[in-house]
Amino acid sequence: MRAYQRSAAKTIQPLQAGGDDLSVALLGLAGEAGAVLTAYKKQLRDGPSDPEFRARMREELGDVLWYLSTVAHHLELDLDDVATANLGKIADRWRRTPAEAIPFDNDLESGEQLPRRADFVFTLTRGPEDREMSVLTCNGVQVGDPITNASHIADGYCFHDIFHLSYAAVLGWSPVMRSLLKRKRRSNPQTDEAEDGGRAIAIEEGISALVFSYASRHRYLEGKNHVDNDVLDTIQGMVAHLEVGAHRTADWEKAILTGFAAWRKLRRVCGGTVHLDLDRQTLTVVEPDPPAGAAEETSAAETFKAVVAGLHRRKDASYGNSWKRRGELISIMANIARKVDRLKIVAVTLESTADENALDTAVDLYVYALKYLTFLADKDPVILAEVLPARDDGIGWSDGPEGVERLLAIADLAVLDTGVDEAIEDLVAALDGTFAELEDCFTAADGPAVPSTRSRLTARLADQAIRCVSALRADHPGLYRKFLQTWQKDL
Repeated sequence: MRAYQRSAAKTIQPLQAGGDDLSVALLGLAGEAGAVLTAYKKQLRDGPSDPEFRARMREELGDVLWYLSTVAHHLELDLDDVATANLGKIADRWRRTPAEAIPFDNDLESGEQLPRRADFVFTLTRGPEDREMSVLTCNGVQVGDPITNASHIADGYCFHDIFHLSYAAVLGWSPVMRSLLKRKRRSNPQTDEAEDGGRAIAIEEGISALVFSYASRHRYLEGKNHVDNDVLDTIQGMVAHLEVGAHRTADWEKAILTGFAAWRKLRRVCGGTVHLDLDRQTLTVVEPDPPAGAAEETSAAETFKAVVAGLHRRKDASYGNSWKRRGELISIMANIARKVDRLKIVAVTLESTADENALDTAVDLYVYALKYLTFLADKDPVILAEVLPARDDGIGWSDGPEGVERLLAIADLAVLDTGVDEAIEDLVAALDGTFAELEDCFTAADGPAVPSTRSRLTARLADQAIRCVSALRADHPGLYRKFLQTWQKDL
């Protein structure tokens, strides 16, 4: 690279007085990159019949290389050094540290080491004011204090100690876990203070909060194989002065993905046992066996929320944004109309197809109503502002499952436990009337009704759909039980 740069520099042509050498080189670099794209565009358009394509690309890439070398020359950068530094950056991003080099405490007594293998149990319970709480234990001993979601919604943050366990398992580092497990390295006062002390603990908690915020905007990393570079760069900056700063960006990515894979499962099964293996850098969630009578102790509303959240997440992963792709009238209203019309027929007759019965239709209608509410909240941030506040990340609440899950979390579904007095025929008739009002929102001469009006009617439609679900549950308990068993098994 250095030899090429020296040779290329000899061909740089002098500019007229007052010219900016660097600007010309940068513009040339951009132009030649465009020429490479143009050559490839022609290949895409004309197909592989052009025998000159590879020769043309070789020439265009050579021009790119010349301008790249010239930019480095004007900046007094050594192209050989640039290439070497880039290889180091790539290795940091994509090559993980060997497992045997991960722990920072191999030379210490076991009492000052992070556990190499251990089972941690997350138990979901209810605290004051019926707040959701998670209690962590190891070998029957409670680890730290019970943790709530510390949020207006039940978003599963109460399980966030799993992230500290993932840092311990994958990075061999977690000041938080050292403190909670009483395994601080007190034999070395300097390490105890600088690496295991309050400042390091605060940094780790900050990283956990930062990554959770990022993950919440990306479906909690479900189906995502990589973490965005800016997040990883921020973390590396936060830990640069700590021992874990020696680990690569690729190590942090693995720790984050490992932690969220375990977190999603804990959230789905409402707790369980996690097996940590530091030597293998793994966390394994063992689903708990339901205790005797658990089905009776869990309210129908809570069970329904968990099942609906799971089935929606699965369907969202399969169908994405197809439900709204062609807009409010053609896609969203049409989907809701189809469910309303079908429910009018099957709610009484219980006619079903191979993959949909009356209960499935009522549940689908409820989910579509929630999804429509997220769509309207995206159009007007004032709608449901407390639950779905305006976002500045370019991602709408109607994209992905999080918006629906937030609405599910606050939904009052007590009617599933208390039951309804109305007959299913009357409930469906009322629901059909509400949908007729919603349709009228789009027929006014002065244009559609404001989003807040559509939102109010959609919320009523969701409530009526749940009342239909409750009536079907009471009239046909076997149908409801089959619905729960089917989705709980599949999820």
